[in-house]
Amino acid sequence: MPSPSELLALIPALYLLAVAWPLAVIDLREHRLPNRLVLPAYPIALLSQLVATIISMDWARFLVCVLCSLVVLVIGIIANYFDVLGMGDVKLAGALALILGYFNLYLPIVAIGIAFVLAFGVIILLLFKGRVSLGTSIPLGPYLLLSFIGTCSYWLVTHSA
Repeated sequence: MPSPSELLALIPALYLLAVAWPLAVIDLREHRLPNRLVLPAYPIALLSQLVATIISMDWARFLVCVLCSLVVLVIGIIANYFDVLGMGDVKLAGALALILGYFNLYLPIVAIGIAFVLAFGVIILLLFKGRVSLGTSIPLGPYLLLSFIGTCSYWLVTHSA
């Protein structure tokens, strides 16, 4: 069963769940993730996790999630420099890492990895169908959000027993 501090730290996950549908629709339609929906995840996560950390006194956990997010952001900014990722995807991945990193260091790695595998699978399928060509960009946001929801669900199921 999740502890009271872990339940507090789930608040930002609820925020992302609430904006997941509009984010996915906008990204699929316009190939962008608006800051007005992505960026609030950061202060919501930091505040709820800070309160959860004060309650639990587990400062290492807080430090790990912040560092995890910073690493994802730095890698994402480098990927953006080489036109591999859009900045909306970078900011969303950083927020996911911040939220998931509080619960386990490996959850952000799993969620982001699953998102890339799903997106790669869709690209391969679309290539074989002839609907896209090499060099075509696809929105990553829906895959990031889907893998985030799946990873959160997995964590909740494994910690509810």
